[in-house]
Amino acid sequence: MIRPVWPARDVAKQFGSVGAAGGNIKAPPAQGRAGSCLRRARQTRALILLEMVTGAAALIGGVLLAAAPDGSLLAADVAALEGSPFTDWRLPGLLLGGFVGGGFLLAGTWQWRNGWHARELSMLAGLGLIAFEAAEVAWIGFQPLEAVFALVGAAVLAFAAVPRQQ
Repeated sequence: MIRPVWPARDVAKQFGSVGAAGGNIKAPPAQGRAGSCLRRARQTRALILLEMVTGAAALIGGVLLAAAPDGSLLAADVAALEGSPFTDWRLPGLLLGGFVGGGFLLAGTWQWRNGWHARELSMLAGLGLIAFEAAEVAWIGFQPLEAVFALVGAAVLAFAAVPRQQ
């Protein structure tokens, strides 16, 4: 004869929680999962903020360079382009605004909307910024701002590489 075990907490303690399929289910500790979800949510917000601020700065900088190809609006000396494939700041401004600005704003918006493959798009944007800065160093030589934005690209890449928890 099967004897019922009371109270119910003794059953749960003895056998664990029983799911709809009849198997034992061990739930992760609530605080641990909530803590990791909050940490991931903070990382995602930081990623989105970093992408949007970087995208806006690149778009504004690119527009200012393209609008005044002599670099006067950003105090960018045309002499810095000597030996590069550029004669003025118009094309570098368009590349900066289009690829970096547009790419980061798209990636940030897509990340915010939790779009399909948003992490991968953000990783591509981060790698793109690193490549853009490497090309800039090769063309016009090292500038401290290039190192800063290469680090921003690396940070975006690192934040986006963390898997999203469901």
